[in-house]
Amino acid sequence: ELEYTLLNKREVNVYQIPPASSSQGHKADDWKNCIWRGRCRLAGKGTNLAIKLMDDSSGNLFAQCVIPGGDHEKYVERVLDSSRYFVLKITNGDRHAFIGLGFEDRNDAFDFNCTLADFKSTWVDRGGEKEEKDLLAPDSDAPAKDLSLKEGQKITIKLAGVGEGRRKKAEEAGGGG
Repeated sequence: ELEYTLLNKREVNVYQIPPASSSQGHKADDWKNCIWRGRCRLAGKGTNLAIKLMDDSSGNLFAQCVIPGGDHEKYVERVLDSSRYFVLKITNGDRHAFIGLGFEDRNDAFDFNCTLADFKSTWVDRGGEKEEKDLLAPDSDAPAKDLSLKEGQKITIKLAGVGEGRRKKAEEAGGGG
C-alpha cells in the first residue's frame, strides 16, 4: 500500500505542555517550554493518516501521531485561545503523551486543519478506499478504446518560441529533405 504526502510544512514548534487548565481544553498561552523545531508532514496510507514531525536537516523522525481510520478528533485537539496551535496525542503501544504543536504562520495552521478535515471527509466518511479502487480499476462493461496511431497517421506539434524544424530549413536551403 502506498504512502502519499498530503501536506508538508517547514516551520513548526513542539511544546511540552502542562495539563489542561480547565475542563474545556488547553490554552497555548500556558505553553512556555519549546522542546523542538522542525517540519511537519501529513502522510496518508489507505484510511490511516500520520502526522510526522521530522528534523529539517537530517530527516530523522522526532515524533509521530498515527491516526487510524483518519478520525483525527481523538488525536488532534485545537487550543482555546489560538488558531495556530494544536495538541497532539502521541501513542507508543499502551503509553501515550500529549505535546503542543505550533505553527509560525496562521495560513500554515489553516492548511494543517483543512488537510485533516479533507482526509477524513474523503477517505473515511465517504469510503474513499472503495472510490480509489473504482477509479483505478478499468470499467469491465465499457469496450477498450484503441488510442494508437493508425498506419500513415501523423501528429504535428507546434511549439511557440521553438525554432523551425530541420525539414523546413533544408527546403529553404534547397536540400528538399
